Amino acid sequence: MIYLTDGVRQRRYDVFKETNGDFYHLAQMTKAPQESLNHTADQLADYKLNMAKYVLYGRVDGVERVDKVIGRTVLFIDIDNESNYPDTSKRLNDLLEAYSVLHVIYPTISNNVKEGARLRAGVALDRSVTAEEYLKLWSVLLTSVGLHGDDTAVNQSFKQLQGLYVKTSQNAENEPIIYSDGQALPVDEFIKLYDTSPKKYRRKTLAINGFSVEAGNRKAPVWAERNKQFIACLLDPESNYMLFDGWDNMLTAVGGWTFKNTYGDVRTTVETVEAVNKLGSDPISNSELKHKFDTWFKRWTI
Repeated sequence: MIYLTDGVRQRRYDVFKETNGDFYHLAQMTKAPQESLNHTADQLADYKLNMAKYVLYGRVDGVERVDKVIGRTVLFIDIDNESNYPDTSKRLNDLLEAYSVLHVIYPTISNNVKEGARLRAGVALDRSVTAEEYLKLWSVLLTSVGLHGDDTAVNQSFKQLQGLYVKTSQNAENEPIIYSDGQALPVDEFIKLYDTSPKKYRRKTLAINGFSVEAGNRKAPVWAERNKQFIACLLDPESNYMLFDGWDNMLTAVGGWTFKNTYGDVRTTVETVEAVNKLGSDPISNSELKHKFDTWFKRWTI
């Protein structure tokens, strides 16, 4: 099944079934993309938020964004910080063509707006996969091609939507790649590769600002993963509020987390929630927020 939204704030999926298969839909949407031409970076950000089409291919237990994702039938790889689009897309394409795997690669709406290669690859899978299987496939492909990808959909939110190709004046020089003369990636064979040599495909230690950071050789505790979600919402709530299944739920969670971790500092809690709320394109009103604080402070504990 195909689950679509217009922008990231839509709470309910537009659901339909493509008789030719999920990947066929992705290929067609890449061939005939949306266009947002002659727009500034700020205008593109607004378009991305409210109008660009986002998709999830697979199966959801319901039609609401809060509902559980049972499985996914297209694997997405997001690349944000590599050298440039032509070289990075070629490396990905060469790998996937070598396996004769159906795929598309296209520049994201941020390509040539933000620095570095900004691209997304969609890979057809021969069956629906769980979150654990998705992570294994993603790891094998990224390790094989020697690239670092955005791991949000594999480590934080399996229900994350991916943006379809939007042609802009900024990214128009970077043509998408559509490889439709092949086969879906054989899931069981690639999972077997991971299971045979798990250490080979786990993410390696990265050097960030001079510090050594372990990224994947051991599983982070639940509290650490949860804290990562809170920090993501503090930095960019519009992109991450569905980690808490809705804007109001996100504000409630951020407030409770701040209150607890500041040992009940009311002022810091209020200022933090207000600041996060203001980062939204459609923030809740001050009067509604005040009412919520009256309720929250009665039940929050430190």
